[in-house]
Amino acid sequence: MRCASFGRVQGLPSGLSGLLSGLLGLVLLTSVGCGPASYVSVVTREASRTLAEAGAHGAAQRAPYEWTSAILYLERARELAGYARWQDALVCGRRASTLAHSLTPRGKQP
Repeated sequence: MRCASFGRVQGLPSGLSGLLSGLLGLVLLTSVGCGPASYVSVVTREASRTLAEAGAHGAAQRAPYEWTSAILYLERARELAGYARWQDALVCGRRASTLAHSLTPRGKQP
């Protein structure tokens, strides 16, 4: 008795089977990469940069509670990313970014 090949879907012509397998592989690869890419964009770049800018403008003295919240949200986002919980990390990263943006002089303008 011979085992079926791993890449071939039973009951489909070989050309369609290969196309289906390739399409499935492409979908899996792109869906896996979205979380880390979004995390790097939002948390590593945006939130960190905005928080550093707010700190340079004295946000820790002007609004200590908002500053502390932004710092803790950013730390939590990094922690969640360490466990590959990308969506949760993005939520925390966006909250940190929003808080930090409100602490910058640009964020205070109407």
